[in-house]
Amino acid sequence: MDALKTIALSIGLVLAAGDVQAQSPSPYDMTYMLRDGEATSLYADMSEKAAKKGTIPGDAKGIVLRWCRDEIPFGSWQFGSRKAQLALLDARWCEISYNGAVGNVPGKVLTPQ
Repeated sequence: MDALKTIALSIGLVLAAGDVQAQSPSPYDMTYMLRDGEATSLYADMSEKAAKKGTIPGDAKGIVLRWCRDEIPFGSWQFGSRKAQLALLDARWCEISYNGAVGNVPGKVLTPQ
C-alpha cells in the first residue's frame, strides 16, 4: 500500500510542476498597442512600398493581430520571455485590425498590451 501512495504522490507532483511553467496566450489571442507610442502607417500589403491605407494613431490600444508572415511559432511565443516575443514580432510583417480598418504593419511597431 505504501508503494501505491508513493506512486500517486509522484504523479501528483509531476502534474503540479507542469502547471507552474509560465505560459502566455497565443499571439493571436491578445491585443496590442504601438511600441514607441508614435503613429504608424497601415499598408495595403506587407511592404513599405505598398499603398498606404491609413494611419494608426500613436495612442492606439486594442489592436488585433490577425496573422503574420512568417507565422509566429506558438511554443517560442508562449514560453518565451517578453524580449523573445518582441524579437519574434521584429522579424515579421503582420496583418492587423484596428477600429474597423484592416491592413499591414511591420511587427516591430507592435507590443502586447
